[in-house]
Amino acid sequence: MERIFALLYNGAIGPLCLCTPLQKLYSSYHLTEDETGYRLTDILEVHFLEIVKLADLDIQRDENDPIVEWMEFLDAKSKGVIEMLAEKNKDIKKAYDLLQIISKDEKARMLYDAREAELRDQLTRIETAENKGKAEGKAEGRAEGKAEGKAEGRAEGKAEVAKNLLDLGMEIPTVAKATGMTEEEVKRLKA
Repeated sequence: MERIFALLYNGAIGPLCLCTPLQKLYSSYHLTEDETGYRLTDILEVHFLEIVKLADLDIQRDENDPIVEWMEFLDAKSKGVIEMLAEKNKDIKKAYDLLQIISKDEKARMLYDAREAELRDQLTRIETAENKGKAEGKAEGRAEGKAEGKAEGRAEGKAEVAKNLLDLGMEIPTVAKATGMTEEEVKRLKA
């Protein structure tokens, strides 16, 4: 199952501030049809973890709920709280152990930073390539449009000159030769 987690820390997701009006620490949502309530899929969920609400002691919570434990881990203000949570939850212990290794080991931190920088560079290269492709596509489209417009303009110009020459009484073969049109094209203009 694919899950999307939105961490609401101090009521914000990036520049977007929001909290659900529910008296809950976290909520999960699914895609359903508005009128019938039919659930579109079981493979997509959106979870709101509202860390800011941890401070509200009136909100009911289960201290042994793994999601609440993770929220407390993310919001921990002291090493003691983190260690207590790591003792209770084996997954938090793994994360905490890794965090300690990365934090203490200069080489591991440098590797992590290098990997993060490489990921950002890859995203930048992809975005740059996409933008370049879009620009080239636009330029190509404009060039094709100009070429088509010029060709259409030349054809209309030839037809206009041919009509004027026919109106002046010139013969079809002479008009065709003067405009570069075929005799058939000139005959169609005369009709």
